[in-house]
Amino acid sequence: MKDFYTNNPRNLHERVSDKKLTKKQRRTEIIKNLTNCIAIENAKVGQGNKELMKKLQEKIDVLKTKG
Repeated sequence: MKDFYTNNPRNLHERVSDKKLTKKQRRTEIIKNLTNCIAIENAKVGQGNKELMKKLQEKIDVLKTKG
């Protein structure tokens, strides 16, 4: 899938084009971001914030059932 955002030197996300994302593309982008957050929390010493990871996983499950 084509990336819709790029990283600039300041590590801020910038849109590649002016086109709006479709619902499916937006959903996949959100799922990708949430899974990245969970991976970062897992990498922390002590496995990070377990409550946060549980909430994020629930959101991912809801998004996957809709799509």
